[in-house]
Amino acid sequence: MAAYTLLQLIEVAAASAILLVGIRTHSAPVALLGGALLLAKALVNILWPEGGSVYRRSLIGYAVGGIFFIGANILVHFTG
Repeated sequence: MAAYTLLQLIEVAAASAILLVGIRTHSAPVALLGGALLLAKALVNILWPEGGSVYRRSLIGYAVGGIFFIGANILVHFTG
């Protein structure tokens, strides 16, 4: 197994654990953080066929994940 593949598996496991902790503790911000990290990781892999470096794809993916996290927390704050 390549080192990059192992790193991706570890990232997904960590983000999934954060999501599950947030769900178990009924903490919306923690659950949203786990979801945002999984969204970011998915975007990094979705952008792979488009080309570009892993740094460029990571920047785009994690920026979108961060925007999702902030927007969703604002939504939860005003509706919860």
